[in-house]
Amino acid sequence: MPASVAIVGAGPVGLLLANLLGRRGVPLRVLEKQPQPYPLPRAIHFDGEAMRCFQAAGLAEAILPHTHVGKGMLFQDGAGRTLVDWSRDQQIGLMGWYESYRFYQPGLEAVLREGLKRFDWVTLEPGREVVGLAQSGAGVTLSLADGDAVEAGFAIGCDGAQSVLRDALGIGMTDLGFHERWLVVDLRLTRPRDDLGDYSIQFCDPEAPATYVRGVGDRRRWEMRLEDGAPDRPDAAEVWRRLARWITPQDADLERSAVYTFRSRIASAWRRGRCLLAGDAAHQMPPFMGQGMCAGVRDAANLWWKLTAVLNGAPDDLLDSYQSEREANVRAFIEKSVALGRLINQTAAGAVPQGRMASIWPDLGPGLGPRDGVGGGLVPQVRLASGALADDTAEHGFYVLARAGTAVDGWHCVDGADGWLADRDLDGVVVRPDGYCLAGFRSSTDLTKIADQFAALGLSAAPGSASDTA
Repeated sequence: MPASVAIVGAGPVGLLLANLLGRRGVPLRVLEKQPQPYPLPRAIHFDGEAMRCFQAAGLAEAILPHTHVGKGMLFQDGAGRTLVDWSRDQQIGLMGWYESYRFYQPGLEAVLREGLKRFDWVTLEPGREVVGLAQSGAGVTLSLADGDAVEAGFAIGCDGAQSVLRDALGIGMTDLGFHERWLVVDLRLTRPRDDLGDYSIQFCDPEAPATYVRGVGDRRRWEMRLEDGAPDRPDAAEVWRRLARWITPQDADLERSAVYTFRSRIASAWRRGRCLLAGDAAHQMPPFMGQGMCAGVRDAANLWWKLTAVLNGAPDDLLDSYQSEREANVRAFIEKSVALGRLINQTAAGAVPQGRMASIWPDLGPGLGPRDGVGGGLVPQVRLASGALADDTAEHGFYVLARAGTAVDGWHCVDGADGWLADRDLDGVVVRPDGYCLAGFRSSTDLTKIADQFAALGLSAAPGSASDTA
């Protein structure tokens, strides 16, 4: 019997999506062209919302040992003065997790791969390169480089910026106007360098813009914009020459150096029939907010429950809301990242300090439910008196977050976040499996209307009506 879903690509996004679907009993195959996991760091940051998504996969606690709580980011001019202070709170945030994490990608991927072993109905197939596809109204057939073929009900392209699946579907990319070559260098300290600090630093210098990132343990990263004509493969001597103002070979070992072209692009379509795109296959952004992988994690969180609902009989057009909701959200992050990139590239010594920067929490674009300042926005995740997190108590299905004492029938209900709800003049909200608000309500009549609209979508609420109390 063919799998219900085939995922192309076993990076963080593909592996997370596989775990989310696998946890709901969806038979699937993960096809990865590389025979072995990539052993060096690439992505290095995720936020509290992403950790909430790892929680939905049942893997947050296993991922924590591969992380370091981030202090935030400072933007400094050539004189070393702070232009923008983007400090991150060192207390647990609204998502139920810290606001910012640095992480070690090989460790994260190892946890995600190990997580798939929980499910007899999920297979991870390394060394299986997809080279083409065909689809019908009934399913998708993926052609492999070894001459084999894989059949599935749906195929999800999580195969990166050079996505084979996207190209096979004939989907183009819209360029949002940012493309620069940067040298990315990963080091491992061989002696203490506490002076480097725990903040990430954006060195705003039009002549030599650069970024410093504190990684997990003894790992540190620098990113440096390359001038026109700089080599694509600088040797070790050239790498150390560029690093000389911060660090020397007496302080650290060179683990990896690579030249990347930072881009801002969005796929023109994220769905063609039974094929969908996620992560870098659907969008790419400069790294200046640390949101590239986070955006792919949000894709997986938006997609898994919709795809599961369709496989369980919900209307197929539920999947059309995937791009409409996610594209607006990711576009907001891309635009902010590009703006920060321009600040890094253009600011000179003597610029006037600009103060503090707050994190952005973009709403979803048009899709399920209203967009009224509440619907489509992120909802806090409360921790109950028992210590349990609210999403876990609802088994990561739909549930109601309500003010204490609010009567709620027919939904799993959690009391808490009374201040957050009062600020919005609400008695409660219906929380989606991805942590976003389906709709808010001010009366039982409002909630009944939401339930009717919910049922019309072919969805079902989390079972039970007993309330948990924060």
